[in-house]
Amino acid sequence: MKALLASICSIFAASAAGAAPVTVADNSTSLAGVAAATTALLLDAGLKPQNAGGGAFVLDAKNFHCDQHLNGALDASSVRAGLPTLKCRINSQNKRGTTAGQPFGEGRAMTELLQKVGSNPPGGAAFSDCGMGYCGIFAKSIKCTIDTKIGNFSNGGRWSCVFTDGQ
Repeated sequence: MKALLASICSIFAASAAGAAPVTVADNSTSLAGVAAATTALLLDAGLKPQNAGGGAFVLDAKNFHCDQHLNGALDASSVRAGLPTLKCRINSQNKRGTTAGQPFGEGRAMTELLQKVGSNPPGGAAFSDCGMGYCGIFAKSIKCTIDTKIGNFSNGGRWSCVFTDGQ
């Protein structure tokens, strides 16, 4: 159980690098599929694409925040014991237990993508701060661009995302 909790916390281990934007294109070899998946999640969450001109559209999720409780210390008779809970919001505050902003239903999928972005390269962007069975996950901005002039989805260049941490 302790190993499970340690691995969950290490997924979002904070680095001292500070707020740093990380750009991920859809043709990235080290982060294959991340830009397209992130774009799809933002569209599914109801963000409206903004026309940037020239066939480009932008989705910008500002202040993405999640509260994650690891629940490892719960009594084994609890149905939540050992299962992390996750509540996420956009246009939110980087504050534990906040209810500001709009709920973001695909939080698990987005935090997995943030984990990939934050660990490549190791010690890159920091999207979380964990301790005592709690992780606060925060991205100042997740901004994706869709280039609708590119019709061949296999060659790359259609999707690109910029992830800005805020820890």
